[in-house]
Amino acid sequence: MGAPAPRMLLGLGLVTACALAFQVLLTRLLSAVLAYHFSFLAVSLSLVGTGAGAMLLYLRPDRFRAPVASLLASWTVLFAVALVAVPVAAAQLDLATTAARWWSLRFALMSLVAAVPPFAAGVVVALALSRYVERVGLVYGVDLFGAGVGAFVAVPLMWSAPAPVLVVALAAVAAAAAVSFAGKGALGGAALAVSVALSVLVLHQAFSILDLGSGYELPADAEVHERWTPLARVLGVHDPSSETFAMVLYDRVYAPVPIVAPDRELTWRELQTGLQSIPYRFAGPGLALVVGGGGGRDIHTALSEEQYPVDVIELNEGIRQVVDEDLARISGSPYSLPGVDTVVGDGRSTLAARRQLYDQIHLGFTDTLSANAAQGFALMENNLYTVEAFQEYFEHLKPEGILAVSRLYDFVGPEVLRLTVLAMASLRARGIEQPRDHVFVMRGTELGGAGMGTLLARLTPFSGQDLNRLRFLAKLRGGEVVFAPDGAGSDEWNELAQSASEHAFCAAQPLDVCPPTDDRPFFFNMQRSGAEVGGRPAFWRGLNPYSMLWTALGILVALCLVAFVLPLASSRASLPPARWSLYFAAIGLGYILVEIVLIQHFVLFLGFPTYALSVVLAGLLVSSGFGALASRRLTASNGLLIALLLAVFLIVAGAVGVQPVLRAMIDRPLASRVGFALILLAPLGALLGTAMPIGLRRLEELQQGAVPYAWGINGLTSVLGSVAGVLIAMQAGFAATGLVAAGCYAVALASAATDGRRT
Repeated sequence: MGAPAPRMLLGLGLVTACALAFQVLLTRLLSAVLAYHFSFLAVSLSLVGTGAGAMLLYLRPDRFRAPVASLLASWTVLFAVALVAVPVAAAQLDLATTAARWWSLRFALMSLVAAVPPFAAGVVVALALSRYVERVGLVYGVDLFGAGVGAFVAVPLMWSAPAPVLVVALAAVAAAAAVSFAGKGALGGAALAVSVALSVLVLHQAFSILDLGSGYELPADAEVHERWTPLARVLGVHDPSSETFAMVLYDRVYAPVPIVAPDRELTWRELQTGLQSIPYRFAGPGLALVVGGGGGRDIHTALSEEQYPVDVIELNEGIRQVVDEDLARISGSPYSLPGVDTVVGDGRSTLAARRQLYDQIHLGFTDTLSANAAQGFALMENNLYTVEAFQEYFEHLKPEGILAVSRLYDFVGPEVLRLTVLAMASLRARGIEQPRDHVFVMRGTELGGAGMGTLLARLTPFSGQDLNRLRFLAKLRGGEVVFAPDGAGSDEWNELAQSASEHAFCAAQPLDVCPPTDDRPFFFNMQRSGAEVGGRPAFWRGLNPYSMLWTALGILVALCLVAFVLPLASSRASLPPARWSLYFAAIGLGYILVEIVLIQHFVLFLGFPTYALSVVLAGLLVSSGFGALASRRLTASNGLLIALLLAVFLIVAGAVGVQPVLRAMIDRPLASRVGFALILLAPLGALLGTAMPIGLRRLEELQQGAVPYAWGINGLTSVLGSVAGVLIAMQAGFAATGLVAAGCYAVALASAATDGRRT
């Protein structure tokens, strides 16, 4: 078939832009109603659907004999209608309430529904690639360009409307793509898709059919405010029967919002922040930094202890808006109080760009779970609680300044114990030989009676007079000292005090309480294989990430069996040579692992997790598109082998060397950092973009009609790679994940080299 018409290329670009935007929005949608661990499933489900669509085309080519324009338009209309079905299903299946009857069945049904849109889009892309194989570089390049645009546009759009509404709105763009494919012949189907989308939006205005559950039992008469951002869905909830606290919910995390009243003085007693207030009282008035303002309780605590001024770094603008604007009548707008300077941004990158030294830096139950869910691939990584993060905090403290960190005492594991080990390791990394002299830990109870602990650390040792005063304050404000420089602690802290080093201590513990690093930032994952404490599993109060990962992997393997393995086993179609199956499997697995590693590397550099997702995907996909367009010029020599060899080199170099480069530029303006990120991504993306079109052309020469098969195999391994990448990172770190990605492309290089032809 000749060159594809411009309108066909436009339609393809629109479809792939919608498909990538859907993938990003689905990640946000699932994160709003499910535990964080499930967010990466959005990526996997999209890949399952895409690969299954390609496999259908390969195994049943007799069903695709109609003119290509008509086929592309028909499947695009199906894609549009399926987009509308996903948020409707998510709202009606009540996945937020995990204790609901038949929850597992509901979740499985949701997974199937979510895989339908990428399934239809996968058929469209596979059709275009197979029918225009002579110009596969152009077609694949447009596919990547469209995907890059979708990834880039999806995140800003999430500031304008809720994710479920945006997914429905994508149906209109998909309908336009159908018309672009077939002109007047697609007007009927396009009109149907748009009508369905508009009907759902109208019903939503009348009956809220797209509203998602919160996972919490909210009073029927509660005042509820909702805002969506790229980081989280934020709910502000005020129970009229409560005179002390309202709540702000962000995905599956919450924070109390103190109710301000004329006759209520917000002291540590009213705020129930006895232990958290002690560092302020101990240090005396000064300049404080609060990382993560939450519902404003930490801000009020600092002000009540005469800290002035108070700098606040709040990650999520939606939280500030809900607390300061929607709940202003009862909250007193803590982010905007006199003496409070609030900046919205990532805690570490914002702090790194400052030269200010503080008397105290405070992290009170600060999580970035909902933010990191926006990355789509990573699992429970938290860049606020790593050795490198604590180094950043210490560098911004005055000589007598205090780092104060509060966590639940024993929730997903001994969080406060791990904080202690982390603080000591960070101090030792700064050249302090006796870090124990610089650390003081208390425990008590948090709002609602939950056990909590507060750690104090500073660069100068605590004196005997300091310790006496801290013990007095702890007793006065309801705390118990568990670790101090001048005496034995309690429980596991006794072992820590007597150990030769913090590393020797954590190596002997049944749970992994070793200090997390930026390479392995999984602070909340303390699971070791088969670990139990007192006869209980490690995650007796939280979801075990390994169990959830293996469960997710089981679901994905089952879907892959249905979509790939069983159809191939029951088909009489001849399979391509094994070396080319291995080739496409390797580049599929390698590409998804590269994405996982790069997104993690750029989270701190760009400041917002969503910026990392958008910039990395857009930059990598668009530059890969340019590589695909240039791929025809590489077929006259060993161009593929050279490109793959250079790609392996760049992946290895990036895995072990990119972080120091990024840290050196972290204080630059955001626009400069985004531009620098795109420049860094461009060479690697261009090299990776050559692998698919050259391989497809070579495979088509060997076996006609095998292009959809290759596309399906690529999708299959990408599905498994999204889970494998998380497992590798949790066990060995993101650098190791990058090296595995390089190994995948080395396998592809070896497979291509054994073809016996100049490629």
